[in-house]
Amino acid sequence: MIYATFPDRQAALALGRDLVEQGLAGCVNVLPSMTSIYVWKGETETAEEAVLIAKLARAGADRAVAHIVANHPYETPAVLVVPVVGGSSDYLNWVADGTRHA
Repeated sequence: MIYATFPDRQAALALGRDLVEQGLAGCVNVLPSMTSIYVWKGETETAEEAVLIAKLARAGADRAVAHIVANHPYETPAVLVVPVVGGSSDYLNWVADGTRHA
């Protein structure tokens, strides 16, 4: 699973759709608004951002991360691979099937 933040919902939706259409993710969820607090270039910042959660097979995570980073509007995007240690076997198989052709 990949967790990534975006400056707005539209940017997250566009990249999420791209991940699914290219077979890099079986499913993407976009959470439209959250508040982030972080230090950037020596200044504490607060920003409203959107969250993208991509479900994919572990084998495709590196390709998906590279695609997100290459097409992301941020200079240093937050893109994290989060290991999935279990879940519904039917759902996990469905995700794996959806990303096999990538």
